[in-house]
Amino acid sequence: MARVGLPRNFVGLAVLALAILLAVVGVPLVASSLSPSAPASTAPASGLPFVPDSPAAQGPTGSPGQSATSTPAPGTSVQGLPSTDGSTPAPVNGESGIVATRVQVPRLGIDLPVVEGDGVDAPLHMAAHYPGTAWPGGGSNIYLYAHARQQMFQNLWNAQLGDLVYLDLVDGSQRVYQVTKIEPDIAWNDLSVLDPTPTEQLTLQTCTGTQDTDPRFLVIATPVS
Repeated sequence: MARVGLPRNFVGLAVLALAILLAVVGVPLVASSLSPSAPASTAPASGLPFVPDSPAAQGPTGSPGQSATSTPAPGTSVQGLPSTDGSTPAPVNGESGIVATRVQVPRLGIDLPVVEGDGVDAPLHMAAHYPGTAWPGGGSNIYLYAHARQQMFQNLWNAQLGDLVYLDLVDGSQRVYQVTKIEPDIAWNDLSVLDPTPTEQLTLQTCTGTQDTDPRFLVIATPVS
């Protein structure tokens, strides 16, 4: 029986069509595999420390409070403070006063150890000191921040004028401050709140939400003793 085969010209056309198909489909795939991936989203430019709340952990009121203010009351060398990794850093140039080791706001149930911060985040269950700001007795702005979570700084949302804040110091003494101003809606990038102040004040900061651009919540207290 005679053998039936495909015409040579048909085979050639099929090979050519396959080559064209591979060129059309394959080149974009190769190009896409070689092209750099899109850069990951980055955090916003420099801003205040980001210490968010936990969505499942709401304070007694469930949301930050209202701004309030009163007339502030009139208002050494730095010693080492354990950092977040347990080491003792050298004093930072420009800081003044005596290092605080603990912050307490009894009415709000706040009682946290104080560690030296990095100005960005804070460890859980601790309050961080913003590097370069003052310490008690330094006559300027003492800036502490912590997460807006239960057993941390979330209850700052319920702060009231007149609340007392206690700082235990590394030398064994204690300083007492009284809340004179509450700022619940400070822009995340308003770095002016970190500036030195002409008289001593204690600034406590936390966040109002889970986004790094959410407003910051500030409580400001001035020395009582």
